[in-house]
Amino acid sequence: MEVTDRVHVVAHGWEVARVVDPLYKLKADKIVLVLPDNEAFIPDFEYEMIEELEANDRIEVETRTANLYDLDSALQTITQAVKDHEEDEVYINVSTGTQIAAIAGMMAAQTSEATPFYVQITPDDADEDEVWTPDEPIFSTSGEITELPVFELQGPSTEQLQILGFLHGNDGVTKKELIEHAEEEELPFIMNTEAKSDEGRYRVLDSHIINPLTENEYITVEKAGRKKEVSITQRGIDALAAFPLDSETMEAVENRPDGDVREMRSKAFNPDLESMTSRTKGHHAGLDDSSDQD
Repeated sequence: MEVTDRVHVVAHGWEVARVVDPLYKLKADKIVLVLPDNEAFIPDFEYEMIEELEANDRIEVETRTANLYDLDSALQTITQAVKDHEEDEVYINVSTGTQIAAIAGMMAAQTSEATPFYVQITPDDADEDEVWTPDEPIFSTSGEITELPVFELQGPSTEQLQILGFLHGNDGVTKKELIEHAEEEELPFIMNTEAKSDEGRYRVLDSHIINPLTENEYITVEKAGRKKEVSITQRGIDALAAFPLDSETMEAVENRPDGDVREMRSKAFNPDLESMTSRTKGHHAGLDDSSDQD
Protein backbone atom coordinates (compact mmCIF):
# COMPACT_ATOMS: atom_id res chain seq x y z
CA MET A 1 0.00 0.00 0.00
CA GLU A 2 1.31 3.41 -0.96
CA VAL A 3 2.10 5.61 2.03
CA THR A 4 1.27 9.30 1.72
CA ASP A 5 2.92 12.16 3.55
CA ARG A 6 1.25 14.86 5.60
CA VAL A 7 2.38 18.11 4.02
CA HIS A 8 1.88 21.56 5.57
CA VAL A 9 1.88 24.62 3.31
CA VAL A 10 2.40 27.79 5.33
CA ALA A 11 3.32 31.39 4.55
CA HIS A 12 5.98 33.37 6.37
CA GLY A 13 4.48 35.77 8.89
CA TRP A 14 6.98 36.76 11.58
CA GLU A 15 5.87 33.85 13.76
CA VAL A 16 7.30 30.59 15.02
CA ALA A 17 4.86 28.85 17.39
CA ARG A 18 1.90 28.85 15.00
CA VAL A 19 4.13 27.46 12.26
CA VAL A 20 6.04 24.85 14.25
CA ASP A 21 3.55 23.58 16.84
CA PRO A 22 1.02 22.27 14.28
CA LEU A 23 3.79 20.33 12.54
CA TYR A 24 4.21 18.17 15.63
CA LYS A 25 0.60 18.15 16.83
CA LEU A 26 -0.68 17.09 13.39
CA LYS A 27 2.29 14.76 12.77
CA ALA A 28 3.49 16.45 9.60
CA ASP A 29 6.12 14.81 7.42
CA LYS A 30 6.96 17.89 5.40
CA ILE A 31 6.57 21.67 5.44
CA VAL A 32 6.45 23.88 2.37
CA LEU A 33 7.32 27.32 3.73
CA VAL A 34 6.41 30.21 1.45
CA LEU A 35 8.86 33.03 2.07
CA PRO A 36 8.70 36.61 0.77
CA ASP A 37 10.66 37.19 -2.41
CA ASN A 38 12.18 40.21 -0.69
CA GLU A 39 14.56 38.75 1.91
CA ALA A 40 14.53 42.00 3.85
CA PHE A 41 11.18 40.91 5.30
CA ILE A 42 12.68 37.76 6.86
CA PRO A 43 13.87 38.30 10.46
CA ASP A 44 16.71 36.39 12.07
CA PHE A 45 14.39 34.32 14.26
CA GLU A 46 12.69 32.91 11.16
CA TYR A 47 16.03 31.87 9.72
CA GLU A 48 16.75 30.18 13.05
CA MET A 49 13.38 28.41 12.90
CA ILE A 50 14.18 27.10 9.41
CA GLU A 51 17.60 25.88 10.55
CA GLU A 52 16.07 24.03 13.51
CA LEU A 53 13.46 22.41 11.28
CA GLU A 54 16.11 21.35 8.78
CA ALA A 55 18.05 19.76 11.63
CA ASN A 56 15.04 17.57 12.40
CA ASP A 57 15.44 14.35 10.43
CA ARG A 58 11.73 13.54 10.63
CA ILE A 59 10.40 16.68 8.91
CA GLU A 60 11.40 17.59 5.38
CA VAL A 61 11.69 21.33 4.73
CA GLU A 62 11.04 22.97 1.37
CA THR A 63 11.01 26.73 0.80
CA ARG A 64 9.39 28.68 -2.02
CA THR A 65 9.08 32.40 -2.58
CA ALA A 66 6.22 34.72 -3.50
CA ASN A 67 5.11 38.31 -3.16
CA LEU A 68 2.83 37.78 -0.19
CA TYR A 69 1.22 41.20 -0.72
CA ASP A 70 0.12 40.25 -4.24
CA LEU A 71 -2.82 37.86 -4.61
CA ASP A 72 -1.79 36.43 -7.97
CA SER A 73 1.74 35.69 -6.78
CA ALA A 74 0.67 34.22 -3.43
CA LEU A 75 -2.14 32.17 -4.99
CA GLN A 76 0.04 30.80 -7.78
CA THR A 77 2.75 29.71 -5.36
CA ILE A 78 0.38 28.10 -2.86
CA THR A 79 -1.77 26.34 -5.46
CA GLN A 80 1.35 25.02 -7.19
CA ALA A 81 2.66 23.68 -3.87
CA VAL A 82 -0.67 21.91 -3.35
CA LYS A 83 -0.63 20.58 -6.91
CA ASP A 84 2.91 19.28 -6.56
CA HIS A 85 1.81 17.25 -3.54
CA GLU A 86 -1.63 16.14 -4.77
CA GLU A 87 -0.79 12.50 -4.02
CA ASP A 88 -0.16 13.46 -0.39
CA GLU A 89 -2.38 14.70 2.42
CA VAL A 90 -2.03 18.48 2.22
CA TYR A 91 -2.88 20.98 4.95
CA ILE A 92 -2.77 24.74 4.44
CA ASN A 93 -1.95 26.74 7.57
CA VAL A 94 -3.68 30.11 7.09
CA SER A 95 -2.75 31.38 10.55
CA THR A 96 0.40 33.23 9.56
CA GLY A 97 1.46 35.49 6.73
CA THR A 98 -0.36 38.45 5.27
CA GLN A 99 -4.12 38.67 4.88
CA ILE A 100 -3.54 38.17 1.17
CA ALA A 101 -1.65 34.94 1.91
CA ALA A 102 -4.54 33.70 4.07
CA ILE A 103 -7.05 34.49 1.32
CA ALA A 104 -4.84 32.72 -1.20
CA GLY A 105 -4.60 29.72 1.11
CA MET A 106 -8.38 29.44 1.42
CA MET A 107 -8.82 29.82 -2.35
CA ALA A 108 -6.25 27.10 -2.95
CA ALA A 109 -8.15 24.82 -0.55
CA GLN A 110 -11.48 25.50 -2.30
CA THR A 111 -10.08 24.39 -5.64
CA SER A 112 -8.31 21.28 -4.33
CA GLU A 113 -8.60 18.55 -1.73
CA ALA A 114 -6.26 20.35 0.68
CA THR A 115 -7.48 21.01 4.22
CA PRO A 116 -7.12 24.58 5.52
CA PHE A 117 -6.69 25.16 9.24
CA TYR A 118 -6.22 28.08 11.59
CA VAL A 119 -4.21 28.12 14.81
CA GLN A 120 -5.83 30.34 17.40
CA ILE A 121 -3.95 32.71 19.66
CA THR A 122 -4.74 33.37 23.31
CA PRO A 123 -4.35 37.13 23.82
CA ASP A 124 -6.69 37.08 26.83
CA ASP A 125 -4.05 35.13 28.75
CA ALA A 126 -1.45 37.88 28.36
CA ASP A 127 -0.66 40.32 31.14
CA GLU A 128 -1.52 43.94 30.48
CA ASP A 129 2.15 44.94 30.24
CA GLU A 130 2.77 42.15 27.70
CA VAL A 131 0.19 43.39 25.21
CA TRP A 132 1.71 45.40 22.38
CA THR A 133 -0.25 47.91 20.35
CA PRO A 134 1.20 50.19 17.67
CA ASP A 135 1.53 53.90 18.33
CA GLU A 136 0.70 54.70 14.72
CA PRO A 137 -1.16 52.97 11.87
CA ILE A 138 0.88 50.04 10.57
CA PHE A 139 0.58 51.34 7.00
CA SER A 140 0.42 55.07 6.41
CA THR A 141 -0.89 54.89 2.83
CA SER A 142 -3.18 52.65 0.82
CA GLY A 143 -2.57 51.14 -2.59
CA GLU A 144 -4.54 49.69 -5.45
CA ILE A 145 -7.98 48.19 -4.73
CA THR A 146 -8.22 44.62 -5.99
CA GLU A 147 -11.47 42.71 -6.40
CA LEU A 148 -11.30 39.13 -5.13
CA PRO A 149 -12.80 36.16 -6.99
CA VAL A 150 -15.72 34.42 -5.29
CA PHE A 151 -16.23 30.67 -5.32
CA GLU A 152 -19.77 29.43 -4.71
CA LEU A 153 -19.97 26.76 -2.05
CA GLN A 154 -22.16 23.93 -3.31
CA GLY A 155 -23.93 22.43 -0.34
CA PRO A 156 -27.13 20.45 0.13
CA SER A 157 -30.36 22.00 -1.16
CA THR A 158 -32.91 23.44 1.27
CA GLU A 159 -35.02 20.28 1.28
CA GLN A 160 -31.92 18.10 1.59
CA LEU A 161 -30.93 20.15 4.64
CA GLN A 162 -34.44 19.62 6.03
CA ILE A 163 -34.00 15.87 5.65
CA LEU A 164 -30.57 16.08 7.31
CA GLY A 165 -32.14 18.00 10.18
CA PHE A 166 -34.79 15.30 10.56
CA LEU A 167 -32.12 12.58 10.51
CA HIS A 168 -30.08 14.47 13.09
CA GLY A 169 -33.08 14.34 15.41
CA ASN A 170 -33.86 10.68 14.71
CA ASP A 171 -31.21 7.97 14.66
CA GLY A 172 -31.72 5.28 12.02
CA VAL A 173 -34.71 6.22 9.85
CA THR A 174 -36.30 4.10 7.12
CA LYS A 175 -37.01 5.45 3.66
CA LYS A 176 -40.71 5.01 4.39
CA GLU A 177 -40.38 7.32 7.39
CA LEU A 178 -38.48 9.85 5.27
CA ILE A 179 -41.28 9.93 2.71
CA GLU A 180 -43.88 10.31 5.48
CA HIS A 181 -41.86 13.18 6.95
CA ALA A 182 -41.50 14.82 3.53
CA GLU A 183 -45.27 14.61 3.00
CA GLU A 184 -46.00 16.01 6.47
CA GLU A 185 -43.61 18.92 5.84
CA GLU A 186 -44.83 19.28 2.24
CA LEU A 187 -41.32 19.23 0.82
CA PRO A 188 -41.31 20.14 -2.89
CA PHE A 189 -39.63 16.97 -4.16
CA ILE A 190 -42.50 14.81 -2.90
CA MET A 191 -45.38 17.30 -3.29
CA ASN A 192 -44.53 18.15 -6.89
CA THR A 193 -44.03 14.61 -8.09
CA GLU A 194 -46.51 12.97 -10.43
CA ALA A 195 -45.63 9.57 -9.01
CA LYS A 196 -48.67 7.94 -7.42
CA SER A 197 -47.35 4.50 -6.52
CA ASP A 198 -45.17 3.63 -3.54
CA GLU A 199 -42.44 2.51 -5.91
CA GLY A 200 -42.57 5.86 -7.71
CA ARG A 201 -42.25 7.82 -4.48
CA TYR A 202 -39.26 5.72 -3.44
CA ARG A 203 -37.60 6.48 -6.78
CA VAL A 204 -38.23 10.21 -6.28
CA LEU A 205 -36.78 10.01 -2.76
CA ASP A 206 -33.70 8.22 -4.09
CA SER A 207 -33.08 10.64 -6.96
CA HIS A 208 -33.69 13.87 -5.03
CA ILE A 209 -32.46 12.98 -1.54
CA ILE A 210 -30.80 9.62 -0.94
CA ASN A 211 -28.44 9.42 -3.92
CA PRO A 212 -26.99 12.97 -3.79
CA LEU A 213 -26.63 12.92 -0.01
CA THR A 214 -24.97 9.49 -0.14
CA GLU A 215 -22.61 10.50 -2.95
CA ASN A 216 -21.48 13.51 -0.92
CA GLU A 217 -21.14 11.37 2.23
CA TYR A 218 -23.76 13.32 4.18
CA ILE A 219 -25.69 10.13 5.00
CA THR A 220 -25.26 6.36 5.04
CA VAL A 221 -27.80 3.68 4.11
CA GLU A 222 -27.33 0.33 5.85
CA LYS A 223 -29.37 -2.86 6.09
CA ALA A 224 -30.98 -3.57 9.46
CA GLY A 225 -32.71 -6.91 9.18
CA ARG A 226 -35.24 -6.68 6.34
CA LYS A 227 -35.14 -2.91 6.32
CA LYS A 228 -32.64 -0.25 5.30
CA GLU A 229 -31.88 2.52 7.75
CA VAL A 230 -30.69 5.98 6.78
CA SER A 231 -28.36 7.79 9.20
CA ILE A 232 -26.63 11.14 9.15
CA THR A 233 -22.82 11.18 9.10
CA GLN A 234 -20.47 13.63 10.78
CA ARG A 235 -20.09 15.33 7.41
CA GLY A 236 -23.87 15.73 7.33
CA ILE A 237 -23.83 17.25 10.80
CA ASP A 238 -21.07 19.59 9.65
CA ALA A 239 -23.28 20.62 6.71
CA LEU A 240 -26.05 21.55 9.15
CA ALA A 241 -23.49 23.68 10.96
CA ALA A 242 -22.04 25.30 7.85
CA PHE A 243 -25.11 26.25 5.80
CA PRO A 244 -28.10 28.50 6.61
CA LEU A 245 -31.09 26.59 7.98
CA ASP A 246 -34.78 27.42 7.70
CA SER A 247 -36.92 27.52 10.86
CA GLU A 248 -38.22 23.93 10.51
CA THR A 249 -34.73 22.50 10.08
CA MET A 250 -33.40 24.60 12.94
CA GLU A 251 -36.20 23.31 15.18
CA ALA A 252 -35.44 19.70 14.27
CA VAL A 253 -31.77 20.20 15.08
CA GLU A 254 -32.41 22.05 18.32
CA ASN A 255 -34.78 19.29 19.52
CA ARG A 256 -31.81 17.01 20.08
CA PRO A 257 -30.16 17.06 23.51
CA ASP A 258 -26.87 17.91 21.77
CA GLY A 259 -28.50 20.15 19.17
CA ASP A 260 -26.97 23.51 20.04
CA VAL A 261 -26.28 24.90 16.55
CA ARG A 262 -23.64 27.32 17.80
CA GLU A 263 -21.75 24.46 19.43
CA MET A 264 -22.17 22.36 16.27
CA ARG A 265 -20.69 25.16 14.21
CA SER A 266 -17.81 25.57 16.63
CA LYS A 267 -17.01 21.86 16.33
CA ALA A 268 -17.41 21.89 12.56
CA PHE A 269 -14.98 24.75 12.10
CA ASN A 270 -12.60 23.67 14.87
CA PRO A 271 -12.10 19.92 14.38
CA ASP A 272 -10.19 18.06 17.07
CA LEU A 273 -6.65 16.93 16.49
CA GLU A 274 -7.62 13.26 16.42
CA SER A 275 -9.95 13.77 13.47
CA MET A 276 -7.29 15.70 11.56
CA THR A 277 -4.52 13.20 12.21
CA SER A 278 -6.57 10.05 11.60
CA ARG A 279 -7.31 10.77 7.93
CA THR A 280 -5.81 8.53 5.24
CA LYS A 281 -5.28 8.49 1.27
CA GLY A 282 -13.92 10.32 3.37
CA HIS A 283 -47.02 10.12 5.56
CA HIS A 284 -48.52 7.84 3.89
CA ALA A 285 -50.32 5.16 5.93
CA GLY A 286 -50.51 2.74 3.05
CA LEU A 287 -46.86 2.97 2.04
CA ASP A 288 -45.30 -0.40 1.31
CA ASP A 289 -42.57 -1.36 3.79
CA SER A 290 -40.61 -3.85 1.68
CA SER A 291 -36.99 -4.65 2.49
CA ASP A 292 -35.92 -3.58 -0.98
CA GLN A 293 -36.88 0.02 -0.61
CA ASP A 294 -36.76 1.13 2.96
